[in-house]
Amino acid sequence: MNSLDNLVRDLVERYTGDEQHPGDGGPGLISRLDTLGLRTRQPANGGHAPPGSRPPTSLEAVSWSQRIKVEAVQLDAELRGSPHTQPWYRALPAIPPGAENTGREREVRQTVSRWHGTVLTVLGLRGPSVHFRHALCLVCGQRTVYGRADDDRPRAWCINDACEDGDTGAPARYEGTRLYLLTENRVG
Repeated sequence: MNSLDNLVRDLVERYTGDEQHPGDGGPGLISRLDTLGLRTRQPANGGHAPPGSRPPTSLEAVSWSQRIKVEAVQLDAELRGSPHTQPWYRALPAIPPGAENTGREREVRQTVSRWHGTVLTVLGLRGPSVHFRHALCLVCGQRTVYGRADDDRPRAWCINDACEDGDTGAPARYEGTRLYLLTENRVG
């Protein structure tokens, strides 16, 4: 599991990933969102594009990039306890020390981890997660379990903020044999 510093570094500076999923050392993930290649259907033999053709840039990537930047600026100001904001490229790297100073590392790490995962999914560097709508979380009993079936590491997790699993105090995570227990815990 990546540390908060490593997650921010992947987003802003260089995508290095972690031991199980190493990055390519290329530009930061936010930069990749901002410069995602054009995705359009070009009209055949010149002329006008047909109705319903895609816009010149990936609106999803642009939208996620802007959302993460806005949330990072707001979170940084909140952690600093200041009404004044700073640009996103300064705010994001300031989040780990701010989280440490306020004692909110766990909460902030979850937020930044969500941004990181979203960017990886939007960029196609990993597949989307799936809602296990028929499975109940073994800890909180809610239908709030999502998962990903990567070939090397199938896993699932609860997204209920009130779910606290054992010593970690974080929502439940399921891997290995525990994942199979979860899949047997189905409701009709």
